[in-house]
Amino acid sequence: MTTQFGEATIGGDATLVRADQPVIDTILNNATMMFLAAAVDGNASAAPLLFVRDGLDLIFFCARASRIAAQLTINPAAQSVIWSSAPEPGLGVVLSGRCVPVRDPAQRARALALFVTRGHPLGATAEDNAAHACFSLRPSRLTLVDALATPHFAWQDFPGNLPGESRQTLEALGHRVQIWVRAIRAPFFTAAVVPVLLGGAIAYGALLRGSAGGQWSWPLLLWVLLGAVLANAGTNLINDYGDHKSGADDANQSANKFSGGSRVIQLGLMAPWKVLASAILCFAATILIGLHINALLAGAFFAPTPLLAVGILGCLLGVTYTAGPLRLSYFGLGEVAVGLGFGPVIVLGTSYVLTTHAGVPCPWFGALFAAMPVGVFVMLILWINQFQDAPADAASGKRNWVVRSAERADGGFSFARPFAAYRVFNLLGFGLILLLGALGLAYPAVATPFAWLALLPLPLFLIADQRGRRWVRKWEDPAADQRQLPFELLSVNALTIAVHLSAGALLALGYLLAGLHQA
Repeated sequence: MTTQFGEATIGGDATLVRADQPVIDTILNNATMMFLAAAVDGNASAAPLLFVRDGLDLIFFCARASRIAAQLTINPAAQSVIWSSAPEPGLGVVLSGRCVPVRDPAQRARALALFVTRGHPLGATAEDNAAHACFSLRPSRLTLVDALATPHFAWQDFPGNLPGESRQTLEALGHRVQIWVRAIRAPFFTAAVVPVLLGGAIAYGALLRGSAGGQWSWPLLLWVLLGAVLANAGTNLINDYGDHKSGADDANQSANKFSGGSRVIQLGLMAPWKVLASAILCFAATILIGLHINALLAGAFFAPTPLLAVGILGCLLGVTYTAGPLRLSYFGLGEVAVGLGFGPVIVLGTSYVLTTHAGVPCPWFGALFAAMPVGVFVMLILWINQFQDAPADAASGKRNWVVRSAERADGGFSFARPFAAYRVFNLLGFGLILLLGALGLAYPAVATPFAWLALLPLPLFLIADQRGRRWVRKWEDPAADQRQLPFELLSVNALTIAVHLSAGALLALGYLLAGLHQA
């Protein structure tokens, strides 16, 4: 921390700077409010914020969910303007520098104490580290502005508060990667990876039964996986763009890491046109990969194969989920689109590609039956995430089935019916797995009793069911804080993802073991 003006490099009128250091001190010591500006990717933000002075650093708190906090996390460069509260007009301080997060609990407590000392206690909300971030604005340049003086500006630079160019480059690259990981929602790519693994396991079993295990192609599996992941990324991006255009994400007051979209548009991390362009590029890359695989299998990009039909269906489901004239999720068809696209479409497509390449018939019925529980479980991720989104979805005309079944005549919401449906669909998914195992005992070429491995995550659903029913009861309580309650459902969101991931992975393992056992 720089604490003495003598350490600074002086620019402008040096005499003015030295003479007016007491004026700078007076302005900073007497002011309590600053206007802070930040920007990411050409998207600017500004916010009035309470601050306290700590040497030359300015300490402030802001909500973690705010646009300014999100931008400072990606790009710490910021500029603050502080005007004098004295009668003299046109006198102020402009401070440019880097906003460094204050993460150490002791330093954070010290910052809160500084506000109390200044007579501006922030209250209990600022003490919540999960809800409010604390930053220290460390100056790289401090400028005194005097509209009545000549010259109008004098400044001091603090090069010691800036990291070296190499570190700034690495930080910028890391922050850019962070934006893209958030925009494409990479942690949720399990929705695409699981059905590819299942389709691959089914295909491998078919190859072993057909004495063609040596024809297995890892490069082809990786091409399929890349295409599925790009389709998932494109769907997530087009979903963000569509919900931005409709106002659904802008109206969402309960956005979290599971629902409400990536919020890169709302937080000013990426321009809407760039999100749309990225979605188009992802789908274009998916189409090119699909055509490349089709050419490998049939000798021509547009050869009429089942893969071409499955690929067209998958891309249509992804593109029209929230965008275009169809907007499936706005008319109660989003759940079906997700269940089909990330269930049977990917499983059947993967199985077809890998078996056809080896000259083995594709087990269409077996792959379709195995894909059903995966489709149900991935649809349930969307279903439970729509609980927190329901008020914003209803306001923007997004008539998904959670909104339709939860909306009351008085404009409120009751989640008893949609949660009952959540329980029924979960039981349906596990029931299908039970049926797969039983079917495998009678018809080993269609299914396998090893599918029962996928029943192991059943306790995860039981925990989610218990917590969800308790949450529904709290929601129905007239005294409940319905602004905070959506965040109390997050564990159920997480458990639903865990059920899909674990059940799908174990189902793939079961089919792999079945193939090895039958070989």
